[in-house]
Amino acid sequence: MPLLAYRLITTLVSPLLAAVMLLRGDGWQQVCQRLGFVPPQRAKTLWFHAASVGEFRALHPLICRDWGRPVVLTVQSRQGLDTARQELPSDIVILPAPLDAPGWFGRFLARIQPDALVLVESELWPGWMQALQAAGVPAVLLDGALSARSARRWARWPQLVRPVTRTVRRVTVSSEQRREVFERLGFAPIDFALPLKLAGEPLAVDAGLVSQWREWLAGTELVTLANVHRSELAVLQTILKTLAPGVKFIVAPRYPEQLSAIQTVLGEANDTLAYWSGFGTLGSLYALGGTVIMGGGFDAEIGSHNPLEALRAGCAVVCGPEAGKQAELIALLEQRGMLSRTPDWLPPRDHAPALRALAEEARDQAIGAIEAVLKPQG
Repeated sequence: MPLLAYRLITTLVSPLLAAVMLLRGDGWQQVCQRLGFVPPQRAKTLWFHAASVGEFRALHPLICRDWGRPVVLTVQSRQGLDTARQELPSDIVILPAPLDAPGWFGRFLARIQPDALVLVESELWPGWMQALQAAGVPAVLLDGALSARSARRWARWPQLVRPVTRTVRRVTVSSEQRREVFERLGFAPIDFALPLKLAGEPLAVDAGLVSQWREWLAGTELVTLANVHRSELAVLQTILKTLAPGVKFIVAPRYPEQLSAIQTVLGEANDTLAYWSGFGTLGSLYALGGTVIMGGGFDAEIGSHNPLEALRAGCAVVCGPEAGKQAELIALLEQRGMLSRTPDWLPPRDHAPALRALAEEARDQAIGAIEAVLKPQG
């Protein structure tokens, strides 16, 4: 697809997208911000962009670092936007991601005045990249990740790829396979780095909520089924039956709307079984300690959810056989003896020092990549 055709399509579609956002309840102010009507910045900024909550959490320690210039964060998803507004200090400018359409994005770019754009994984928008290239603003892609299918789709449209590869001045990847994908598309230079998720911050903890649940536990050993999907219940039910008596269980569904279906299979709450339905409170759940069986990893179509949040809280973590998108991260942590895969169970131990060391290394590598892009702009 020629870039001109892409830009024409995005221009025609953007009013429709704006109308859809209004109808779904995004609010007039937020939709206007996606159209580029954002507060103008008085100085050059460093722009971070995250697709959703996971990417925001990975970027969190980088966003909060002193870069010698104001920081702007944009987030694509509403959930990620809400999370960022709750967790970041007030001096960080937090905005919904602008639409990838000429005019709208040009206005946004002129108002935030970025020295550089920091992206995570695969948020590569051709319209953004062309406008950034024209403005002389470089980008860096951290923890680059493109599936084989996505790479083939990009390769079919070299005119769309060209402004992206010219604007993204540095890519970090965590495996040789990922490096080869980006290299074939023309990205350079490409550096190896630890997965950026290692650099994330611990989740927030509600001390009052933790205290209430500790009363329910009454000192009993705890096993938590975290981020559980309905499709995994048969396997998880079998696992629970193999555990020693006297253990208490907390089940935290990935999606609250699946709670009733999960209760139908596992049974109603009782003295030894409880359900965690509080959205956005996993930090308090993990603060209870014990062993966490991470959901998603018992369904090949889903794949395991990120185990790092539970590990940071000091829990022993067990992942299922299906690692999915977390494969490289889980393999690294398993190799370091920091988690186990079913049917093995890792005895609880203090992984905090090793995890902190990995986090610092991942953070330093990401900072180095960003500074390498900023240096010509400084």
